[in-house]
Amino acid sequence: LNDEIQDLKNMIEEFSISKVEKTNEFPKELEKYKVQLINKGVEYSTATLIIRELNEQININNKDEEMIRNIIKYRLMEYIGDVRPLSVNSGYQKVVFFIGPTGVGKTTTLAKIAAQLVLEEKYNIGLITTDTYRIAAVEQLKTYSNILNLPLEVVYNESDIYKSLTFFKDKDLVLVDTAGRNHREINKEDIVYKMLNSINNKEVYLVLSGATDYITLKSIIEHYSIIGDYKIIFTKLDEAQGLGNVINAKFLTKNPLSYITMGQNVPDDIEILDKDKVLNSLIGENDYGRPS
Repeated sequence: LNDEIQDLKNMIEEFSISKVEKTNEFPKELEKYKVQLINKGVEYSTATLIIRELNEQININNKDEEMIRNIIKYRLMEYIGDVRPLSVNSGYQKVVFFIGPTGVGKTTTLAKIAAQLVLEEKYNIGLITTDTYRIAAVEQLKTYSNILNLPLEVVYNESDIYKSLTFFKDKDLVLVDTAGRNHREINKEDIVYKMLNSINNKEVYLVLSGATDYITLKSIIEHYSIIGDYKIIFTKLDEAQGLGNVINAKFLTKNPLSYITMGQNVPDDIEILDKDKVLNSLIGENDYGRPS
């Protein structure tokens, strides 16, 4: 029994040593960036994969600090991919849906985008809300619609959406606020899924909180995969530890990023995601998304 206990101790010691060595498997010039990415919220295995691929592909010997930093920025930029904000084509109407879990700020985000479009004075806009589960949500959007002088339709069931779109037939854009859902309950019987499938000329935004933990983020993206074609908006980045979820989301889905928000002010606290600012924040050069 003593021999078996000693063998077990030896195995634990060997495992511990192996684990320590594995955490330092990269040259120190790269290891510090892996740690930096993790500290900024990039999931451990994702950060490790990024640095491992870079280490296997590029010889960093005799490269100065600036060159190594730029190489890492180029690699991260590739992962982020194209940023695609709202696109409006003249000549036909586009219906824009904002979907996502509860509490991520869909209504406020819609209001920010609507306000910016109103300030541009280019488009004829209508608003629809399907979030009749919360009286406060309807009242909130009514308040915004009054301030922006935009018509609002309230939809209670699937057939109402067709009536509302008929009412808005002369609009260039129709922005649709949807009810927040427990992402684990999203399925093909959901009213939002049915509406999305019944409308052709649409654009869909999955709204996610930048402060969401990785396990929950992964679960949300997996459950919303039934939607398929959507763009991603990250909200509440001023509340997040870092911008790691921007990278995490791109590893979990190939869907493009679009906007970020970092506060409650309408229409100011929203902007098209700036890749350079995100990358600089991830490797420690600034704190993009945080109030000054």
